[in-house]
Amino acid sequence: MPEVFVVRKIVRMQHCDPGGVVFTPQYFNLFVEVIEDWFREEVGLGFPEMVVTNQTGLPAMRIVARFFKPSRLGDVLEFRLRVKRLRRNNMLVNVEASCENERRCMGDFLHGFAGLSTLSLTDWPAPVRAKLQEYCSPGLVGSEESQK
Repeated sequence: MPEVFVVRKIVRMQHCDPGGVVFTPQYFNLFVEVIEDWFREEVGLGFPEMVVTNQTGLPAMRIVARFFKPSRLGDVLEFRLRVKRLRRNNMLVNVEASCENERRCMGDFLHGFAGLSTLSLTDWPAPVRAKLQEYCSPGLVGSEESQK
């Protein structure tokens, strides 16, 4: 059974319009926070180490999001992250948010792994790739042939 990363986040005023409803673009900030939390807590490569020390990053290559029901100030959103596809130098991650078992939104994020000095994709470091694989369903890890 693949791993799923779960984190809860409270909807704060900074996320909302004046009426207390989450302003849609703020979900993207929350999605990025979830991915950053996952990398720090589970993958073992926090963004400060990745970006500042290693001079690498996770450029977004494609984002597809769906919104099902509004969230309001004070709601506690449960975010669930899993890897849908892992390839040599990129991954497709799904992040879904719910509140009290009610689906609120979801996003699929295609992120590459890149060197900041070259601004080009590079292979995942072996220990990072091994941790990412723990979040993939069997048979969903991309083959090298499918990346060409």
